[in-house]
Amino acid sequence: MTIDHVSTEAPELTDTHAVALLAEVVATESVSGGEQKLAERLRDVAARHGAESYLDDVGNVHALVGQGPRTVMLLSHLDTVPGEVLFEHSEDLIRGRGAVDAKGPLTAMLVAALTSRHLGLRIHWVGVVEEETLWSRGGEHVRATVPEPDAVIVGEPSGASSVTIGYKGLVELQVRCEVPRTHTATPGPKASETLVKALGRLFDRYGARGNENFGDVGMIVRDGRFEPFSSSCSLVFRTPPGTTAEGLRKDVSTVLGEPVEVSTVYEVPAVVVPRGSACVRALSRAIVLEGFQAGHKLKTGTSDMNTLSRTWTVPMATYGPGDSHQDHTDDEHILIQEYLLGIRVLRTALGELDKTLPEAAS
Repeated sequence: MTIDHVSTEAPELTDTHAVALLAEVVATESVSGGEQKLAERLRDVAARHGAESYLDDVGNVHALVGQGPRTVMLLSHLDTVPGEVLFEHSEDLIRGRGAVDAKGPLTAMLVAALTSRHLGLRIHWVGVVEEETLWSRGGEHVRATVPEPDAVIVGEPSGASSVTIGYKGLVELQVRCEVPRTHTATPGPKASETLVKALGRLFDRYGARGNENFGDVGMIVRDGRFEPFSSSCSLVFRTPPGTTAEGLRKDVSTVLGEPVEVSTVYEVPAVVVPRGSACVRALSRAIVLEGFQAGHKLKTGTSDMNTLSRTWTVPMATYGPGDSHQDHTDDEHILIQEYLLGIRVLRTALGELDKTLPEAAS
C-alpha cells in the first residue's frame, strides 16, 4: 500500500463543503465490484484534509486522523446495489443510488473524523467494498488484517436520532436435487418438480414472513435453476440470536427430504450489543445533546457489525443518518438536515468516547 502525502495546512470543512462532498459521493457510481473510482476520490479528499490515507489490497479506503493511545474505528461501505436512481441535489435533499445505504453514513463519518483531530483519539475511518454482497469481502479483510481497535461504530442508516444495537445473522445454503436421466415423457418424478414441492414445504415452515420479526427466521430463494434431471437454488436465511448454521442446515434437510442435498455456503452470526456499551452510550448521549430522545433499533438485515463481531470483542454500535426504509428503493434520497445532524452526533459521540474509553492495558 502507498500512503498519500498529508497536507500540512488542511482546508476548512464547513457544512457547505460537507454537503457538496456528499453530493459528489452519491453522484459517483459504485456498484459492488466497481468501487475503485470512489475509493480513490475519498482517499484524496482525506489526504487533502490532513489524514494519512491509502487503499488496501482489496480496495478498501482508509484514513487515519489524530493521535492518542486509543483507536476508534468508523467503518461504512462504499458499494451500492445495482439500479439507477436519477441524481438530484436540491436545497433540501440529495437523491441517488446509495444516498441512504450507505453513502450518507459513510460521508458523515469521514467528515466527523476529519473535524475531530483535536481529540485524544486515533480515529480510523474505513470505506469498505462489497458489503452489499452476501460475503462482505471488504469487512472480512479489515477484520483479518487490521489490529483490533478500542471501539467501533459501523455506518448504516439508523436515522440520525437512533442507534442500531442488533442485526440478524445470515446463513446461505445450497440445495440440489438430481435424478437419473430418462426421456422427459417417461413417468416418474423429475428433479425440478421434486425440488419445487420440497421448497413449498420449506416456505410453510419459514417463508418471507419471518423477515418481519427480529426473533424469527426469514428466508428467500435465489439463483434457481430448475431442469428435469438436475435442479438447484440458493436459500438465504436471516437468523435471530441462538440459531446456528448447522442446526438450520439439519432442519432444512429434514423438511426438504430425499433426494435433495443441502450444504452450507456461508454464515455470519446474529449480533446484539448491550445498551450499556460505550459506543451505544456515547451515541445516545450525543443524540440527547442535540435535543432528541435516543431510539434503539434491532434490524432484520445484516451489516458489517456482524462481520467484525465474529472475532472482535470491543464496544460496538451502528449509526448513520438516513431513513432505512429508503434502502435500495427507486426513490432513494437523504434529507440534508438529517445528514448534517448525523455529522454533529458522530462528532459529539467521538468526544464522549474520548472522555469515557479506558486506555488499553499495557
